Amino acid sequence: MIDRIKLFLNRASVFHGLLAGVFIFVAKVIIYLTQHWEYRFLPAFTVLSFLIILSAMIMGGMGDRKQLEGSHYQYKQALSSCFRAVFFAVLLGSFADYVLYSLVDVTLVEQTKGILIEQLQDGLGQMKFMSNEDFDKLVKEIRAAQMGTLWSYISGLPGLVLANMFFGLMVARFLRVKKEADWLSEDNSPMG
Repeated sequence: MIDRIKLFLNRASVFHGLLAGVFIFVAKVIIYLTQHWEYRFLPAFTVLSFLIILSAMIMGGMGDRKQLEGSHYQYKQALSSCFRAVFFAVLLGSFADYVLYSLVDVTLVEQTKGILIEQLQDGLGQMKFMSNEDFDKLVKEIRAAQMGTLWSYISGLPGLVLANMFFGLMVARFLRVKKEADWLSEDNSPMG
């Protein structure tokens, strides 16, 4: 059992996923410490987090492929590598929110809700496709949302993993190594 755990943790995809998670965790803590929590909800931070996770998928998958040394690296294996990298990156990156919301600063939950409502007003104020009643209902839902609890942390993980694995499907396609046709690899050719 211990050997299996060691083997699992020695995979490049696990290492790169953990590393990406640490980077995202540290980025969130730095944003909190600089007292610019609203930056956490800007598109630039979302893109940065995505690029960190994407690089973890690519480097982890390439590392796993290299560890196989000559074996065929099929789509299923590449997809598993991407999943491991995404899972650990999202696990640690989301854990930063849980730590900040519940252990470091409990007032951060209300700040976050205020930021989300403000962004919603700015975004929907420019487009008039939602009635005022629907908008008020949405604001009530945001205010009533449970943030910072262990349950909200755990229940949010599957959605984040699945959203990132959408791109993992494409990354795995490029990482795989197709099997060579038997007639190309045999040494029975007339030239050989």
